[in-house]
Amino acid sequence: MPTKKTMEFSFKSKSTEIKEVEQKSSYFLKYQGYSDDTIQTQILILRELINSGQQFKDLRPSELEMSVQLHIEGNTITVEVKKSICESAYGKLEELDKTIQWIRGSQDPLERYMTNLAEASDVSHIAGTNGLGLARIAQQTGAIIDFYVSEDSILNLSAVSDLISEKLSYV
Repeated sequence: MPTKKTMEFSFKSKSTEIKEVEQKSSYFLKYQGYSDDTIQTQILILRELINSGQQFKDLRPSELEMSVQLHIEGNTITVEVKKSICESAYGKLEELDKTIQWIRGSQDPLERYMTNLAEASDVSHIAGTNGLGLARIAQQTGAIIDFYVSEDSILNLSAVSDLISEKLSYV
């Protein structure tokens, strides 16, 4: 059975590089023995975290705009997207926090998702987006969405999925 449990790489957020990130992530998860359905779910999560991270601009020039880490421990897969941000983006962080707390506060994720969908044309929960994508992946995948900002102004968006009996058995 493969022993590598973490994969990390950095990239600029161009569409061609994002496709490459998705492809490398798919290969990594396939190598770990996950089913195609699980891989597609994790790529959906990865894509949404990247999209959410792209909403935060960084005024400092950066060789590599974002980084991604996939970490597997037991039946848990954690997808993390990291991006350097500037202080002017901190207002958006408050909106991101409100969105994530709103998603977590729901007894019924589908109801929250539908409510957010209905409100999407009226109100933005995250400046530049409406939080709908994050609500959708939380509802569809059961992932726990979170974020924090490090002391050196690195935004870390994460989604933790608890997968039971998803791994394929190796023969």
